[in-house]
Amino acid sequence: MHVHEAATFSASQSNPLLNAVHDPEHGSGGLTIKRILQSVALLWISYFLILTGLDWVSLISRPGAYPLPWFYYVIHMALAGIVFGLASWDAAQRTLGRWFMPLILALISVVPIALTPLITSGQGPISAEPGLVVLRLCPMLCVAVVMVAWTYSWRQVVWFCFATGALILGPILLRAPRFSSAVAITIVQTSTFLVFGYALSALMQRLRLQNAALREAHAQLRHYAGTQERLAISRERNRVARELHDTLAHALSGLIVQLEAAKLYRTIDPQTSHSLHDSALEAARHGLQETRLALKALRSRPLDDLGLALAVRQLAEQLAATNPLTLALEIPPLLPPMALEIETCLYRVAQEAIRNTIRHAQAQQLLVQLSHDDGDLCLTVRDDGCGFDLTATPLNGHFGLAGMEERVQELGGTIFITSRPNAGTCVTVHFYGKG
Repeated sequence: MHVHEAATFSASQSNPLLNAVHDPEHGSGGLTIKRILQSVALLWISYFLILTGLDWVSLISRPGAYPLPWFYYVIHMALAGIVFGLASWDAAQRTLGRWFMPLILALISVVPIALTPLITSGQGPISAEPGLVVLRLCPMLCVAVVMVAWTYSWRQVVWFCFATGALILGPILLRAPRFSSAVAITIVQTSTFLVFGYALSALMQRLRLQNAALREAHAQLRHYAGTQERLAISRERNRVARELHDTLAHALSGLIVQLEAAKLYRTIDPQTSHSLHDSALEAARHGLQETRLALKALRSRPLDDLGLALAVRQLAEQLAATNPLTLALEIPPLLPPMALEIETCLYRVAQEAIRNTIRHAQAQQLLVQLSHDDGDLCLTVRDDGCGFDLTATPLNGHFGLAGMEERVQELGGTIFITSRPNAGTCVTVHFYGKG
C-alpha cells in the first residue's frame, strides 16, 4: 500500500520563491532565484540603455549641456553583467552560501551609490542638481529593498533603508551642508522604501507562517497515512485469519476429533479404530483441497475478471456442485458500479454463507439472491437445512459468522442472520446508497 506516495506533498513547494532565497543551490528553488536575478540584470541593462539614449537626445537638443562621465554607464553595465554571471554560475552560489545574497545586494545598491560622489563632483546641470542622479538610483534600490524584504526580516529592511539613505546623503551633506533637492529626494525615497518594505516584509512573514503551517499539516498527513497503512495491514491480517478459519481450521478441528476417537477405540474396537483412521485420512485430503482452493482465492480475484454478479453466480454453482442440493439463483446480469470494498465484502459473505450451508446445514434447497433498488444493495443466502438456535449459540461463538458481521459493519452495512432448529438459516446483507 503506497499511502505515503499518494499523500506526499512537500510544504516547501507552496512557496518556491521563499525557499529559493534560503536554499538557492538546491532543486527548483535554485532555478527560481537564478531566473529572478538574471531578469533583474537584464532589466538593469535595459534601464541604462534607455537612460543612455535619453541623455544623448538631451545633449543634442541642448548644446550647452555637459554629458555624464562615460564610466558611469560602463560601470553600471559591468555590474549588471556581474550579477547575471553570478546568477548563472551555480558554483558561485554553492561556494558563497549565505554570503551570496548580501553580495548581490551590495552590487545592486552599495556600488551604484558609491558612484554618486564621482558624478556629482563635475560640471554641468547634472552636477549642479545631484538629486537627479539620486533619482536615477531609485529603480535599482527599489529592487534591492524587495530582495531584502523577501530574504530577511523587517529589522533588516529598516537597517538597509537607513544605511542606503545615509550613504547617499553623507557625501552630499559633506560638500554642501544645506537642505537641497537631493536631500529632499533622499528623505522621500527612504520613507517610501520603508513603507514599501514594511508591506512586503509583513506579506513574506505571513507566507513563512503559512509555510510552517503547511509543514506541520504535512507531518500530520504523513502520520495519518502511516496509521491508515497500519490499519490496512491489520484488516488484511483479519481477512487472512478468516480465510484460514474457513479452510484449514475447520479441516484440522475435524481431523483432531476423528483421531481422538480412533485413539480411544484402539484397544476396545480395532476395527472401528481403523475405520476412523481412514475417515481421518479422507478428511485430511479434503482439508488440503479446501486449503488449496482458499489460497487460490486469495491469490486470484474473480471479481476483477467477472464482476460481482458473475463471480457470485460462478461461486454458488461451483460450491453447490459438490453437494446434492437444488440451487436457485436470482442474480441480475448487470449491477451498477460500486466500490471494490463493497463487492469484495458481498462476495466473501456469499462464499462463507454457501460453504456453511454445504458443510453443516444438510439442506435440500439453497437460494442465493442479489438485488439492487435505487442504490440499495441486498444479498440473501437462504437454505432449508437443520438450522441452529441463535440464543443458545451466539455469533461470537462462531468465528465464521462473526467474521461476516465484522466485514459488513466495517463498511457501514447491516447483516441479519436468522435461524431456528429444523427451519433453515437465512443470511441477509444490506448496503444502503452504495449502488
